[in-house]
Amino acid sequence: MTDAQIQSDAPLQAVVADAPATVTGEMTVESAIDHAKRAFALKKYEQAVDHYATALELMSMTHEERAPEMADLYLSYGKALLENAIAQSSVLGKEQTDETLEGVKGIMVAEHPEEEAAAKRGALLSFSGDAEDGEDAAVDLFAEASKAAAEEENEDGEEGDVDAELEDDFNAAWDVLDLARAIYEKQQNEDDEVRLKLADTFITLGDVSSETEKFDQAITDYSAGLTLKTDLLPLSSRQIAEAHYKLSMVLDLTAGRLGDAIMHAQKALESVEARLTELKAGLDGTLKPVEEVEAGAKGKNKATGARLVRDDMVQNLNRTQIEAEVKELTDLKEDLALKVDELRTSPNDSHASAPELAARALDKELGAATSSAGIQQLPVHDLTTMVKKKKKTVDAGGAEKRKAEYDGSNSPAEKKARVADAMDP
Repeated sequence: MTDAQIQSDAPLQAVVADAPATVTGEMTVESAIDHAKRAFALKKYEQAVDHYATALELMSMTHEERAPEMADLYLSYGKALLENAIAQSSVLGKEQTDETLEGVKGIMVAEHPEEEAAAKRGALLSFSGDAEDGEDAAVDLFAEASKAAAEEENEDGEEGDVDAELEDDFNAAWDVLDLARAIYEKQQNEDDEVRLKLADTFITLGDVSSETEKFDQAITDYSAGLTLKTDLLPLSSRQIAEAHYKLSMVLDLTAGRLGDAIMHAQKALESVEARLTELKAGLDGTLKPVEEVEAGAKGKNKATGARLVRDDMVQNLNRTQIEAEVKELTDLKEDLALKVDELRTSPNDSHASAPELAARALDKELGAATSSAGIQQLPVHDLTTMVKKKKKTVDAGGAEKRKAEYDGSNSPAEKKARVADAMDP
């Protein structure tokens, strides 16, 4: 392993070192992973993180950190770290971008947890009790104010520690997932199943960036994941709908990308409609034969592609399961249709950047002045929407460069800025 690799893996080593995992003589990699999966399914994410850390520590005894065999464990561990960070953020009363991911829960095969946010903290101090003497009241108030200031300072310090801890949790998830991405990218030409795992990794990286309000990075990773999934899965796959919807939501939160947000929301709706069509065909007994569906499988490896399609086929469901999914997706279809209409009627100004808004205000003033001077006005065409921004490309290189971009720093050694309080769309 080169010095560069050792340096780039340093964050991962720190994650494992900080994890409260304990290696016992009876625990094996397989048993630790089984415990982690069970805890994750029960939404006990902190326990899942501990068990995955144990599995990772055990597996690192026989495999190098960048061995292909490690990628699946990194992906699972990264997902657990992310969900645990989200859960901790909810418990601590940190508002999240729930609006951004609204409706995704119904699209995804694995649901995202929705936990009630803690009640907001009340007033720090209330002055009560009337003093008998005005002077004594002034002294008492001064003493109480000094005490309150000290308590508030301590409280601010504790909140700063909490914010730093949450930031570290999201950073840990990013580091582990980005390492999984680097490993999968080296193998993606070998197997379509690996490409689908790479797509899942990109989508989860996008989730981390979305939660920490790094929307440009989220767009990059969601787009990469969607491209891979579109090449491998049919339009009717719920994974396609999920990816389109997530990308739509972060685009909606990015200045100048409203048109793209509408397009991807519409694609998510089309995907759900395609799934509903297949489900209803399953109820009617008019589904295509399995062989015909598998013959149309996408991807470079037709055998693997057929298996990926087969895992998501309606033919695998019984009538009760089909009816339950029809009901679920019918409701989801209505929600998505409403979201599309909402985006289409959204005022452009709310999605315009500050320079665009300033330019429009200036044009308005100049137009008014010209009109008052009696000069004939010529139509002013806004060209800002015609200028296409250069798309970011996904760097297939080392994880260290991507981490620097994610952190928003010029050097991997620089820590990224403090995660801002969640937006309120």
